Amino acid sequence: MKKNLLVPLVAIVACAIVLYSCYPYPTGSPDVVPEWRQKENIYYVPSTPNTQLLSEKNDIGFSLVASASSQFSGVETQASYLPAKHIGLIAGYSSGKNEESETYMRFHKFEAGVGYVTSVSKAWHFETYGGMGTGKIDNIHATGSSAIHLTDFFIQPGFAVSSKKKTIQFGIVSKFSGVNFKADSAFDNAKEPYSTSQIIAIHDQPFHIMWEPGLTFRVGWKNFLFHTSYSLSTDLTNSVLNRVTDNFSIGGALRFNTSKKTK
Repeated sequence: MKKNLLVPLVAIVACAIVLYSCYPYPTGSPDVVPEWRQKENIYYVPSTPNTQLLSEKNDIGFSLVASASSQFSGVETQASYLPAKHIGLIAGYSSGKNEESETYMRFHKFEAGVGYVTSVSKAWHFETYGGMGTGKIDNIHATGSSAIHLTDFFIQPGFAVSSKKKTIQFGIVSKFSGVNFKADSAFDNAKEPYSTSQIIAIHDQPFHIMWEPGLTFRVGWKNFLFHTSYSLSTDLTNSVLNRVTDNFSIGGALRFNTSKKTK
């Protein structure tokens, strides 16, 4: 009699153990946002190289270009002026957004500088500009937002070769920037660990050295040229900062001289 009762009792206990082991044990960990979505938020965007390639006193240049990479699309305006034979002034403004969605990332940036310009030969031209800039990147995260404030100091040497009438120009530029980051964030750190690590890295090391080599090509007429350029961006301080790593631009440029012509 006891054996008859023991067998079903053992079977019931075994079934209970199996069912309990199959039931999902609740954990306190939150739902983590997919890493691909966290990487839609960008913390640095390079500008198009401001290479107007002016060479004569009282030359004025102005360009309007569309710029883009796989992570953003935007518009940039740039200007330069040579008030003296070897002295140049530059300024530029850029703005854009993540091309995948209007809500992921938006940015704007302004830079200005002064430089030295000289003709190495009839065809070759050298210039180097130094200056500073300021900008902001706004990110909409899956669980909140972040704002990255940027202040940078740069030096930008470049060489260019031109046709006799300067209707064809090809330039090589190498821009070095010291960028100071300030990050404000308001998102769920537990649900966005990758984004959290990016913000922590910025707080721990806010000053970065960027190297941005690039190429510029222009072709057209005396006062108007079609413009295109391509540049890379390397963070020499923190290679894992989630940033835009290149910039392609295409557009047009105006160029004229304000000196009074003597007969």
